[in-house]
Amino acid sequence: MTFLQLNYVSEIYNCGSINKAAQNLFVSQSSLSSSIRELEEELGIKIFIRSNRGIVLTEDGQEFLTQIRPIIEQQKKVERFYSDRGSNECAKLSISAQRYPFCARAFVKFLERHDYEKFELSFKEIDMDKVIENVSQRKSDIGIIFLSDMTEKFMNRILSANYLEYKEITRFRPMVFLNTNHPLADNDEISLSDLTEYPYVVFSKKDNTSANFSEEAVFSGSLDFNKIIYINDRATAYNILSHTNAFTTGSGLLPKGYSPDNIKTIPIKDNIDYMRLVWIKLKDLNVNPFAEEFITILTDMLNGSE
Repeated sequence: MTFLQLNYVSEIYNCGSINKAAQNLFVSQSSLSSSIRELEEELGIKIFIRSNRGIVLTEDGQEFLTQIRPIIEQQKKVERFYSDRGSNECAKLSISAQRYPFCARAFVKFLERHDYEKFELSFKEIDMDKVIENVSQRKSDIGIIFLSDMTEKFMNRILSANYLEYKEITRFRPMVFLNTNHPLADNDEISLSDLTEYPYVVFSKKDNTSANFSEEAVFSGSLDFNKIIYINDRATAYNILSHTNAFTTGSGLLPKGYSPDNIKTIPIKDNIDYMRLVWIKLKDLNVNPFAEEFITILTDMLNGSE
């Protein structure tokens, strides 16, 4: 029994005539009849009988057709899938990143470069541990996270345990984010000790005891912030910063159009670790060309050439 014979049976039933089915299938009537006879002998049943209405299914034939219809449909689905994939290039890219607006801007730039008829793209802004999990489980092609000299040793162990490796994109001097009406907004630099009386907005989970997974700049020493606001999305962070005297810390990059106009960044005066933007992937696994292109766009954008 072959797929060809199954399609022959389906076409004869649809046409109600061996002659008409042979014309549609571009085979001779004798060849078609012979193929059906061989199938009936193999199965030990009679599929069709001739009547005054033409060719009709026997009871066994009706049962047989019910059995083969899902097979024929699945065959056609597979054929369509590979036919479509061959005729039109489909962009496939999945990225997980910590919540940084410049990553979103790079993703938009990627979209602006392409005009595919089909694409399957994913861009997720999530916690660092989820970025690592998504890449290690192949839910994402690549991940974008921040490291520092303080966190590198710890993160190397975490990444190695998940069979991941990282490549550095660039480094940033940590900055303070606050609104333009903040009491410290006119300062050229801000010391961390000047910020302790203001609410600190952080993406880090309250129950996550490791500062190594922090979204913000990681500070050494015993600096204590008494007012902390835990949030989990950029929109909430921007709303709080825009309307209160709260602040946060980070890379200092605010692409135009990707943050409120009344938020500004000011360098941190203290001597603290630079933030290191890296991308992660599974070891010994080559990333797809679209992921490579996204990394190039992001790198060029951060270096000022985009």
